[in-house]
Amino acid sequence: MSEPIDQLLTDVPQFLHADVHRVYAHSPLFAMLMRTATPAECKRLFVAADAIALPDASASWIPDCDSSDLVTCMRHLRQCKHRGHRHLIWWELGLHGDMDRSCQAIADFASGLLDQALKMAMRLIAPRYGVIEAGRFCIIGLGKLGGRELNLGSDVDPLFIWQGEGHSSGGRQSLPVDEYYMHLSRMLIRLMSERTADGIVWPVDMRLRPGGDGSAIALHLETTLSHYLEYGQTWERAMLIKSRPVAGDLLLGQAFIEGITPFIYRRYLDYTTVVALADMKRRIDGQAGSGGIAAGFDVKRGRGGIREIEFIIQSLQLLHGGRNVALRVQPSMQAIDLLQQSGIINAEDVAELKQAYRFWRRMEHAIQARRGEQTHRLPDDYRPYLSAATGIEDIERQMIHHAAIVEGAFSRFVKPADSGQPEANSWLTGHADALSSVVEADRERIVMSLQRIDESLARGMLPERSRGEVERILIRAMPRWLDDENGVTALEAFARLIHSISGRATWIDLLATHQGALDWLIGVLSASQYLADHIVRDPSWLEWPLMVERSETDIHHMVAELDGLRDYDHVEQMLADIGYWVDRARLLSALAVDAHTADAMTIGGWLADIADAATAATLRLCLHQMDLPADFPFVALAMGKHGSREMGLVSDLDMVFVLADENPSGMVGRRSMGEHAQRIGRRMIQYLTGTPPYGAGYEFDARLRPSGQSGVLVTNISGFRDYQLTDAQTWEHQALCRARPVAGPAAAREMVAKQVASILDLPRNHSALAAEVMEMREKMLAHLASKESDIINLKQDAGGLVDIEFLAQYARLAFGGYQRRTVDLLRSLPDSAPDAWHLQAEWLAESYLIYRQMENALRVELWRSIGHLPNDPAATEWETMRRHAAIHSPLQLKERMQRVHDCFHQFMAAELDRCG
Repeated sequence: MSEPIDQLLTDVPQFLHADVHRVYAHSPLFAMLMRTATPAECKRLFVAADAIALPDASASWIPDCDSSDLVTCMRHLRQCKHRGHRHLIWWELGLHGDMDRSCQAIADFASGLLDQALKMAMRLIAPRYGVIEAGRFCIIGLGKLGGRELNLGSDVDPLFIWQGEGHSSGGRQSLPVDEYYMHLSRMLIRLMSERTADGIVWPVDMRLRPGGDGSAIALHLETTLSHYLEYGQTWERAMLIKSRPVAGDLLLGQAFIEGITPFIYRRYLDYTTVVALADMKRRIDGQAGSGGIAAGFDVKRGRGGIREIEFIIQSLQLLHGGRNVALRVQPSMQAIDLLQQSGIINAEDVAELKQAYRFWRRMEHAIQARRGEQTHRLPDDYRPYLSAATGIEDIERQMIHHAAIVEGAFSRFVKPADSGQPEANSWLTGHADALSSVVEADRERIVMSLQRIDESLARGMLPERSRGEVERILIRAMPRWLDDENGVTALEAFARLIHSISGRATWIDLLATHQGALDWLIGVLSASQYLADHIVRDPSWLEWPLMVERSETDIHHMVAELDGLRDYDHVEQMLADIGYWVDRARLLSALAVDAHTADAMTIGGWLADIADAATAATLRLCLHQMDLPADFPFVALAMGKHGSREMGLVSDLDMVFVLADENPSGMVGRRSMGEHAQRIGRRMIQYLTGTPPYGAGYEFDARLRPSGQSGVLVTNISGFRDYQLTDAQTWEHQALCRARPVAGPAAAREMVAKQVASILDLPRNHSALAAEVMEMREKMLAHLASKESDIINLKQDAGGLVDIEFLAQYARLAFGGYQRRTVDLLRSLPDSAPDAWHLQAEWLAESYLIYRQMENALRVELWRSIGHLPNDPAATEWETMRRHAAIHSPLQLKERMQRVHDCFHQFMAAELDRCG
């Protein structure tokens, strides 16, 4: 052990001795920096992680230096830098401290040094050039400096911005303002990056300024903004995402940030941006080399490295930051968290990319902390050195793992779907050989579809690049479609989509750029005619894979849009808007079913929320048209699956209209309240059932109103109560278990809800109730169940949905409770329910969810009903079930249905015996 280290260790806690030896042994840079450390500085340095201070821009790390001597100023800055870097290297290599905190500290420290250097530069040039009265100067940090994620050996990339006019004054020579700021900038750069006996403070790279090396070093604010807004390129948009005022006049810097924002973030989604970023990355790959993990691998620019993670984040910020202001942040890790919160990238990808980013940054810093070199390449002895320096075992396996994760994510989010030359396997010009084994009828349809695509591209409505992009898309899609029984219809849908896109090349750019979006489209066009038709009509749905976790947020947005509709003077437009949002909600729900991102109950809740909002909007419109007050006591009482929030894609609106007033003969204007209510009811049905764009497009069922089809359309509250207490049959009380007021003034809805609850909570003879429920179920089986052995009716057959719904409704009427959804009624059985019910309740609830998932999958993928499931495992329906449901064969289904029906009979029979 050398004498200097011996002396040093006398003041270092014993538990840190091994780490001190290790850092000295592996970092000659650290050993060099320690030569000038005082004993007091060493004592503050060699402490545990919870006690160490990291450098920042404060005076305690960068005290002011009032000297007007250039050499003194340079020495002061470099001594400050040495002290800070000692702490940073010890934090990273000695204590293996948090990388996010380290990168932020380095950036803040560099910003403070720049600010101190600026003050020095102004003082140093003042005797000769004076000052600019009322002049303003700001240093904008770009790249990692702006993002507060600087590394130990990085350049600082500044942009010098000024404002002012006239000439300098107070010095030996007066200069025009632009020349003055040029001299100021040169002095600032000299202070920071000129090498002296103490080294340099930080390398300064000015090449990112507009015009690069051919332009002025310091730029006028308005001139700079004009350049970007008129001539800026995509790489500059990506670079400016991280721009941040770091020194000087920060208000001037903020004016620059506000002025540049419209250039960075476009209000529309521009996928040509991602294409440009992908091309940029390919050029970087060419410079960095495409080899795998080995000595010389570039952890910054290499495949699967830091730059690819940054490109993923920046491309998604550029795409979505125009619409989502919250995404306009500089630090990469903060940005990716916000992208996840916005549903643009999923949690699993975020976790893996953050882990990879921090891993590679640790590798990068360890490489640079060794000798202070500006390098990102793995040294020849990278395995033993990096393992020892970072404490990470099996370092090469970790590198391979993280690189693969990042490269895969980059391919899905940024990299074009296929970067090969499309001409070699052109589907638009040379597809005969590949189709030789296809049956003639399908071959004719395929050729016609490809010709239609070719004609759409030849119309001149799309840029020339679109042809190559479509070729690459087909190279990826056609092998999968040719191997899919629905592949021909998928290609036909794709041909219609290309025609529909017309001049909007951005959608083709998206498919050619975002592999995840293309793979999703390839699958969805062959899986679901319903989704395919909607995507062809509205290609904006192609963005959905980028927002796969935004479904809940989107539903809330759609509900808010419906709640905000007030365009009463333009009835047709308001009805068109209602229909538009209802249709979008259905499609969003279908997309979630196809992608397995939402279960049946979630879908049911979304569709019910939209139906509620559409009903409320329609009622507002009717009241306005009839000059009635907004608090007119008309209530829409949702029944059926709408009321219980268990809707499917084609669920109708089972609804009862109630006038929540005890005096329906009271006059409002020239009509009684009852007459007004009847008119509202008729018009609401007209608007809710009108085919878009003239209504919401729902089927409407009013048969559950008192006295059914023969009863008045709207019943008053006393009539509703009297009917339910004296005339209603058991099945009507079963239906009431799902009843929920969804539109009308709050007081009126509360009045109706109380009446419903009081009726449901009436004491009942369990034996009589069970007998009536069983009788009704037997009638339904006799009239509605499937009659052929080759068909399964999953709704009406014994053991189907209705059996479970009847059990839940019986439980509500017999045992009490307050829930409406079938699964909730089963899962929250009161203690008074028999033990047998409690034992089977969860299994029945699970069966109900499985049935509903099957129902949704069939509707979305094949537009077919669960009422006609074939009893043939080879049928297309069962292929869909194998892909999308928990039950994969008719045998499995019938076994479960038998058990459900057994439960129904056992429970009902036991209720008869128990109470008989």
